[in-house]
Amino acid sequence: MTPGRQGREGRWRLLLGTAAFVVWAPPSLLGLPLAGLLLATRPRTTAEWGTAGGVGLLSAGLLLLPATDLLTGFVRAYTVLVAAAFVVVTLFAVGEATLLGRAIRAGLIGGVAAVVLARVQLGGSAWDALHWEPVVRFVSDRVPATLALQTLAGLTLAWQWHRRVARHPLGPPPAPFRDFRFGDHWVWAIIVALVGWITPVVAGLKLAALNLLVVLGGLYLVRGIAIVVACAAAFGIAPAALVIGAVVAAALALPLLLLLPGLATLGITDTWLEFRRRLKARA
Repeated sequence: MTPGRQGREGRWRLLLGTAAFVVWAPPSLLGLPLAGLLLATRPRTTAEWGTAGGVGLLSAGLLLLPATDLLTGFVRAYTVLVAAAFVVVTLFAVGEATLLGRAIRAGLIGGVAAVVLARVQLGGSAWDALHWEPVVRFVSDRVPATLALQTLAGLTLAWQWHRRVARHPLGPPPAPFRDFRFGDHWVWAIIVALVGWITPVVAGLKLAALNLLVVLGGLYLVRGIAIVVACAAAFGIAPAALVIGAVVAAALALPLLLLLPGLATLGITDTWLEFRRRLKARA
């Protein structure tokens, strides 16, 4: 495959990923970090300034729309804080800090700062006010996990777009998706979260364990998908075939319900079996 074709395919994948993200998550969670990263590169060209200004103004405009409830206001404040945190963490990254590691640190910083800000604004009952609003009572149980996954996805997309637009990007490109992995010790967090969730303990601890399980489940799901992509490439299966299979599974709910846990389990078992290393060894 020629570099030009690889670049075109990468651009299309990035566009499709961005479209899917905008449907699933607040667009500003991608746009604001992207604008911040581009400004941090000290833009010199019209394309850089235009992209940073256009994306930044659009993201800020969406954040300034009237909030319908406290939870929406909380998420918007978090978006601003996590965007700023990601830029700062990137600028001061030390050593071989990975994109996932920087995104996690930025998410933690933004989350803690948003909670502190909410407590200052609403008092000691800040989370109760957010949690028990009738409109969001059911959804808010999993808001931290959903927001964490959206943050990781948004910051990853923002980094990739900044790499394409900026003449002097702030760091190297992320590794190919098929190589996506993280520390094997994370599997112990799943065990701890499962114990906390099934054990009859304090309700707040069970809620935290549930959210941790959702986040880790999402990450291991992505790891499982990366393994499938790597195996498909090794056996000469076209990416289009994988996309068609995913679309069919999404259209038929039952295969999707079986596929997602299977992929997450594949990601977990990769901790010990290291499927991609075995593929390389055979090659």
